[in-house]
Amino acid sequence: MKTDTQTSLRDHYRAETTTRILDAAIEEMSANELEGLTMAGVAQRAGVTERTVFRHFPSRDALIAAVWPRMQARVRSRGFPTTAQDLIDMPPYLFPEFDKEKGLVRASAFSAAGREVRQAANPERQKAMRACVRDAFPGIAEPELTRLAAIVQLIDSAYAWAVMKEFWGLDGPEAGRAASDAIAVLLGRRDAAPRTNPSPKTRKQEK
Repeated sequence: MKTDTQTSLRDHYRAETTTRILDAAIEEMSANELEGLTMAGVAQRAGVTERTVFRHFPSRDALIAAVWPRMQARVRSRGFPTTAQDLIDMPPYLFPEFDKEKGLVRASAFSAAGREVRQAANPERQKAMRACVRDAFPGIAEPELTRLAAIVQLIDSAYAWAVMKEFWGLDGPEAGRAASDAIAVLLGRRDAAPRTNPSPKTRKQEK
């Protein structure tokens, strides 16, 4: 019969191995932008057997679903916005964090595996963006709702950060402020400055 200490150590080891596998999946994505994410490649990078990866993640889809929140933790994402002001606040906070994880952010945006990971979270992301637009414009109807939600999502994204960095030479703080200003204008809140210390909220993971 296992003791509480043995159970605790087993759970700790399992959690540690899970984290190592997820970080290996992220590094594999960053290093091999043109290749798909494979269980074998993740296992090799994590220093575990492929069987171990499958014990923690029974399928490739399960691994991809788990990679997304781990990626968000790496860039310190606060999660999907829930209001118009949340959306205005997000780029000034998040884009400087993107500067610290350039390889990861580029892989998440431009690699085949990264796009697959992002696509898995797309329904929740779209729902959040529509909620932010409705918060700004309660009476908005389709197709304007979808058009506006799509464009504010683009501005509040790794793609916008990459374009401003590569083609305009803006660092994270400047790109974040530019994105925030643009979103404020689009949401009819031209004079709404981003809050420097927005209240923490429990949200679905985003970016």
